[in-house]
Amino acid sequence: MTAVDAAVQSKLLGALNVSLVYRRGLERMNASKFEQDLASSKGVRIITNASPKAVHGNGAVREIEFEYTDDDLTPTGQTIRLAADQVFKAIGQTLEGDDLPDVDGHKIAVTDAGRTSMSGVWAGGDCATGGDDLTVTAVAEGRDAAEDIHAQLSGA
Repeated sequence: MTAVDAAVQSKLLGALNVSLVYRRGLERMNASKFEQDLASSKGVRIITNASPKAVHGNGAVREIEFEYTDDDLTPTGQTIRLAADQVFKAIGQTLEGDDLPDVDGHKIAVTDAGRTSMSGVWAGGDCATGGDDLTVTAVAEGRDAAEDIHAQLSGA
């Protein structure tokens, strides 16, 4: 979602050509179908199954080289170079370790108020179950969690 947001905003702020390159296929992209369609409708070119290989330039980026991959991320040997004067890198995140809240798929399981399975821990936004992966929803979830935290701390 961060990559889509950065790409769309870049285009809306006047960038002539914006490409979003993802190492897997569209169906495996964490960005919702709505977000993918929004990016395309704003003129963002989405390239799939390509992993970054090199940044080319002499003190400043001029091109980014990508290598196409199969669905299992195996390099195909075919490359593509895209002209670029700016590069934004969005990285995913994964919950790892012990003593973590319960998860549902790849997201933290929460109640309507954002409570997790761990006492004293709330979650919201795109890391939590439910919602529609929009900023306004994440803000509302933060408000709901804050009200629930306040109620718990004040004994209400």
